[in-house]
Amino acid sequence: MKELRSNPVARAALTMVCLVLVSVAFWAVVLTGSKWDDLWTGGDYYNSYTAREDTWEELEWVRTLLRLRQKEEWEGSLSYLEQEQLEKLEENLSAGNTNFRYQVHDQSGTLLDSNLGGALLEDATGFQETNSFILSSGGELQGKDYSYYDSEGECHVLMAWTGEGYETFYPQEWENRWNEYGYYSDGYGFYDYNSALDQRLRTRELAVEYGVARPMAVDDHYRDSAEQYANMQRLLPYIAALALVSSLLALAALAAFCSAAGRREDGSLAAGWQERIPYDVYLLADAVLASALLAAGDQVTYAFNQNGARPAVLVGLGVFTLLGAALALALVHTTAVRVKGRRLLRSTLLWRGCAALGRWARRVGEHWSVTRRVVVLFLLYLVGTSLTAWTLVLIPVFQGFVLWCICRWTRQWRAIRAATGEIVGGNPDHKIDTRGMYRDLREHAEQLNDLGAAISSAVDERLRSERMKAELITNVSHDLKTPLTSIINYVDLLKKTGIQDPKALECIEVLERKSQRLKKLTEDLVEASKASTGSLTVNRERLGMVQLVRQALAEYDDRFEGAGLTVVPQLPEEEHYIQADGRHVWRVLDNLLSNCNKYALPGTRIYLDVYAWDGSVVLTVKNISSQALNIPADQLMERFVRGDESRTTEGSGLGLSIARSLTELQGGAFRIDIDGDLFKAVVSFPEDLTPPPVPALPETEGGADLPPENMEENRAG
Repeated sequence: MKELRSNPVARAALTMVCLVLVSVAFWAVVLTGSKWDDLWTGGDYYNSYTAREDTWEELEWVRTLLRLRQKEEWEGSLSYLEQEQLEKLEENLSAGNTNFRYQVHDQSGTLLDSNLGGALLEDATGFQETNSFILSSGGELQGKDYSYYDSEGECHVLMAWTGEGYETFYPQEWENRWNEYGYYSDGYGFYDYNSALDQRLRTRELAVEYGVARPMAVDDHYRDSAEQYANMQRLLPYIAALALVSSLLALAALAAFCSAAGRREDGSLAAGWQERIPYDVYLLADAVLASALLAAGDQVTYAFNQNGARPAVLVGLGVFTLLGAALALALVHTTAVRVKGRRLLRSTLLWRGCAALGRWARRVGEHWSVTRRVVVLFLLYLVGTSLTAWTLVLIPVFQGFVLWCICRWTRQWRAIRAATGEIVGGNPDHKIDTRGMYRDLREHAEQLNDLGAAISSAVDERLRSERMKAELITNVSHDLKTPLTSIINYVDLLKKTGIQDPKALECIEVLERKSQRLKKLTEDLVEASKASTGSLTVNRERLGMVQLVRQALAEYDDRFEGAGLTVVPQLPEEEHYIQADGRHVWRVLDNLLSNCNKYALPGTRIYLDVYAWDGSVVLTVKNISSQALNIPADQLMERFVRGDESRTTEGSGLGLSIARSLTELQGGAFRIDIDGDLFKAVVSFPEDLTPPPVPALPETEGGADLPPENMEENRAG
């Protein structure tokens, strides 16, 4: 292939080989196709399609002969030219002048005409064919009146123009019409009723049986055709093989020709003068030149059929064949170059016009709203439809282009929707490929890309902030733990020294109380940090929620009594079980009850409910706040937030946050509702419906099981 690119002689030789092979393949395929039936049927001349094709001219002579005789019978005489034609036909169809044999019958089987001389058709011919046709004196005439044969009524019917429209007249009506108008006209002349009925309005259906004489006694075109057929039968297999081989070689040569088309020695693509012509204009010019070549070559082909393979005729056929092959090869060359350069469609005038229109539309669209652009595009579609309606060829092209644009828009919009779903689904780093998109969709896609980047940046920043907060809390808590432990230890030592001064004792008590509070705050900070990051371990087990609430109330009974609070528990008699970590659930209950003890209005009631609902075990705690709850419920569950904004009460503001984190860590849900001063906390865990295991029965001293009558008593024990 590199030799073809660098050697002009090799390229010219390849071009000549392509021309020769294409020309040979063309004529070999044409000859094989024209004799296709004979190639497969084989046999002698009488069994071939060629023999039947040869009889078409004589069969038409017979039809013309019968028409002239029928006219002479119906009208009584013929014109001079018609008489001369009749005599010529009778002479040409006589058995001594042609090998064509025929006989004519009517529908009753009566023999009307023949050139067999009394012999039977099957004995005198090599094959027999039958052709039927109708001879009519009526038929469709050029005037306003005509007749036809009513097969159901078995009579002739006349359609006549009456001045207002066509009316149908049956035989009896014809006579009435004759009496009314006095004449009958078929557009050619005027006839009396009897002439029209007996001579002009009759039909005859005839059957012509024909064939070619065997053996052929006359030296005519049938004998020549039989000899040519025999010669062709010997050559047809070779011609068919030549058609196959030349076609394959031509395809291989064309493949090499297309591969080398437009390529330089270094492999780069170089466009020639043909590629400067728009492709659709090139196709139109190529079609015009091909039509001119076919029109000119038709005369040469006719001369070949009339005079045979004479040198001048063969030269003419060769010249026109090579010109046609060169024209086709030039089209293949420019098509290959355009396809390699991906410029086949872009090099057409239609594409350039559409591209120019698109650029104009984009420039206009930059300053127009979406609605105005849609209206303009719809009007352009109507204009394009109107223009292409004048040419049936361009209608599918234009409509196909519009459909392609709509499908392209739909495909781009589907990509944007899929990318939006990715971003919403938690993948903000997903990017939309905006190459080749329509302007509006591209702008929307770029905005989504920017939004995804912004979301990703915000998420990263928040995660970084949360991580820094957790690290800060952990580090500060750890750093406070050592000096705080020393303070607590020294305060304890001071208490044991036996100090009697009341003022000093009061100070020591304050130091102890504040150091313990600081220790509790430090522990809460560490636990809040671990709970929010999910780093706490959870050991799930089967727990009775009602039992845990009862134990927690027992722990806080004295505190509630000292704060003047009354607990109103509404606990079910049956136990409700959950799968959770007992330590964490206890901390949740401790924080909720501690919150009530600190912030509930003295002298009010605290309501606790435990119930099962929709597959969950729910705990609700309600109390009246001593301070006005002037913050939203969600904000109240944040860290370091308390309902008492003056912060005069003890508390770190971490209790509810820790309770929510621990609840969610165990698969539960935590919610706070505020209605005026009414505070309500709702905690729910998935209910464990697994039945508890049945304890094994104890064995008797001898190792035997208890008797059945003692089984229920033993279970009760």
